[in-house]
Amino acid sequence: MRTPVWLAVVGLSVLAFAIFFGMMSEVLRGRGDFVILGWVLIFPLGYYFLSFPKEHSIITLDRALLAVLLVTSCFADRDRAGTPRPLRRSAFYWAFFLLFAAVSTPRAPAPSTSLHVWLEAFVFPALLAWYVVRHFEIRRHLSTLHIIACVMAMYVAGIGMAEAILQRDLLALPSSGVIVAGDYADSGDPVAEILVRPNGPFASNDSFAIVGAVSLLFLLFLKHALGDQMPGWQRYLHRLGVSAALVEALLPLFKSVLISLVMVLLVDAYYQRGRQRFLRFAAIISLGLGVLALRLALPVVFEERADPLTFYARVAQQKQTLVLFMSHPINGVGLINFSSAALNTQSAYYESGEALDSPHNNLGAVLAETGLTGFLPFVASQILFVSAFWKLRQPGSRDSNLVWKMFLFVFLVYWINGMALATIYSEDLNLWYMFVMAALYKYAITSSDTRAPSRRLAS
Repeated sequence: MRTPVWLAVVGLSVLAFAIFFGMMSEVLRGRGDFVILGWVLIFPLGYYFLSFPKEHSIITLDRALLAVLLVTSCFADRDRAGTPRPLRRSAFYWAFFLLFAAVSTPRAPAPSTSLHVWLEAFVFPALLAWYVVRHFEIRRHLSTLHIIACVMAMYVAGIGMAEAILQRDLLALPSSGVIVAGDYADSGDPVAEILVRPNGPFASNDSFAIVGAVSLLFLLFLKHALGDQMPGWQRYLHRLGVSAALVEALLPLFKSVLISLVMVLLVDAYYQRGRQRFLRFAAIISLGLGVLALRLALPVVFEERADPLTFYARVAQQKQTLVLFMSHPINGVGLINFSSAALNTQSAYYESGEALDSPHNNLGAVLAETGLTGFLPFVASQILFVSAFWKLRQPGSRDSNLVWKMFLFVFLVYWINGMALATIYSEDLNLWYMFVMAALYKYAITSSDTRAPSRRLAS
C-alpha cells in the first residue's frame, strides 16, 4: 500500500522541480510569459493554498509573482519600446498618490496593516500592469490565455456554487467571514430563507463578484480578438467560461454588480445595430426576469436585499465620510483608519438609515483617509488612465475600437461597484483588474494599426 504513495510523492516532486527549473530558465532569459499564464490559472487558489503561514502570511503567491517578474525584467530585452507617454502620465500621478497615502499611514492605529494594504492593493497591481505593458507578449498567447481564463472562471464559480449549496465558507481565510442574505420566513416558522453570499477562494464576496464580472468581459474580449481562430471545442469552452463568470458575478447578490452589468449592456447596445442591439436589450430583460424569479422563489431574501434601509444607510455613510474629511482635510485621518476614526465621531443618519462606519465608496475612502493631498493625484491618475486608452482609438481600426469598448466596460464595472463598495482596498481584485487593463492596452499598442502612433507616444 505504501509503494504507490511514495511513487506519487516522487513523481510530484520531480514534476515540481521540472517546473521550477523550467521557470528559472525562462526568467534568466528575460521571459516571464509562462509565469503570468500560470498565475492567471491559479491566483484565486493562492490565497488559501499558497500562503504561509496562514495567519499574517509572509510568503504569498502574489509576492512571489512580483518578485519573479521584477527579476525577469532585469534580464528582459532592453531594445523594446518604453511605456507610452499617456500611460506614464497616469503612473506619475499614481506615484504621488502612493507617496501621500504612505505618509498618512502613521496616523492609523496599526501602521503595519496600513503599509500592508498600501503595498499589496496599490503598489503590486501597478507593478504587474507595468510588466504586462512592457514585456508580456499577449498576441502570442491569446488562445492559451483564453483557455486558462475559462478554466479559472469555471472552478471559481464552482467553489462559489458549492458554498451557496452547502451554506458555508469552504476556503475560509483569516480575513474572510460568512455573509448571508435573508432571514426566517416567519417568526413562528423554523424554516429559514437564508442564502450564503459566497466569497469562493477570495477574502470577500465583493472581490468574488467583481472578479467574475471582469472575467466575463475579459473572456468576451479574448473571443473577439481570436475571431475565427477558435476551434469548435474552444467555442464550447468559451460558453462554459462565460456562463461561469456570469454566475460568479451574480451569486453574491450585489445590487451594484447587477446595475453595472445593465449599464454595460446599455452602452454596448449604443455601439450595435439591428439584431445585435435587440439581443442586448433581451439580455437586460433576462436579468430583470431573473430578479423577479428570485422574488417569487425567495421573497424574504429578496426583501432583505431590496430593503430601502440599505440605500438610506449608504447616503448616511456619505455624510459621515464628509464629516471625517472636514476633520482632517489636508492629510486625512490615515490610510485604513476610517473605521477607527468613525468611532470617535458622531454617527450620521439619513431617514431611518445609520452610517455604516465604513466608507463603502472608493472616492470617499481616499478623500477621508488621505485628504486632498492624496485625493487630487488619485483622481488625476484615473482621468489620465481613461485618456491613455482614449488616445489609442484610431478611425477604422478594429483592434483599437475593440480595446476602447472593453476598457470602457471593465472601467464601468469597477467604478460603479466602487461607488457602493470600497473595492480599492481589495488586493486580489485590484491585481486582476489591473492585469486585464494592462493586457487590453498591450493588445492595442501591438496592433499594426496603432503601432506607429504608439511609437510616437512612447518617445
